[in-house]
Amino acid sequence: MSNDPKDAPNVSDSLMQLFVSNVFKKNNVAEDDKRKLSSAEKQQIRQIVEDLQSQVNEFIEKQKQQKQEKTEAEEVQEAPKNTTLREIIRRRKDK
Repeated sequence: MSNDPKDAPNVSDSLMQLFVSNVFKKNNVAEDDKRKLSSAEKQQIRQIVEDLQSQVNEFIEKQKQQKQEKTEAEEVQEAPKNTTLREIIRRRKDK
């Protein structure tokens, strides 16, 4: 599997299909017993999926931002600090 965002809908669809078929199989639902969804039910499912996608995207953006802030903070800390000979001697005495 790749991390390409373009593949996300395909992966999502296949996972959803697998999940639904697993639930049907687990509950012994035959093909004859399945009914078609009404347009209201379809719209409700679409809304749920859109909400989940927006939450996932927000989470991913937040993680990227936190990672970027962390790397920026590490870069600032890694900057070499000019120490005087006096400070070096004090550190050695303290050890």
